[in-house]
Amino acid sequence: WEGGVLAGDFGGANIVSMYGAYSLNEYVGVELWGSQILGNFSNGWMGSLNLIHETWPDWRVSPFFTLGTGFIHTQPKSTIVQAEDRTDQIAHAGAGVRFYATRRLILRAEYKSYVVFTDRDDNEEVEEWKVGFAVFF
Repeated sequence: WEGGVLAGDFGGANIVSMYGAYSLNEYVGVELWGSQILGNFSNGWMGSLNLIHETWPDWRVSPFFTLGTGFIHTQPKSTIVQAEDRTDQIAHAGAGVRFYATRRLILRAEYKSYVVFTDRDDNEEVEEWKVGFAVFF
């Protein structure tokens, strides 16, 4: 088991994320993420389920790859016109690096590219960068 907190940039907005993970074996794990998005024009939350593959888990600095899906809820900050809240499905692919600082403490940096499947004819693409830490159980 593993849990962590990361913060960074989600398409120009600030994002703070927490996750819990379970390792299926030495190389593959599943993660459950919850994120709060704080932007200038809208706020929101995001939840996702990810599959992670760590290529060399024995290395002190270990790269990984991730695929996932979930939902994003966006609340526009409009004061003149009442804007509709939106909930859309998302999918992402990403890569990152894990640095094992101690036996149970991990420093983690990652990049993810999201596709937001909107109700409109045009899907949105969003890039995310995050850094943070995690601990083993």
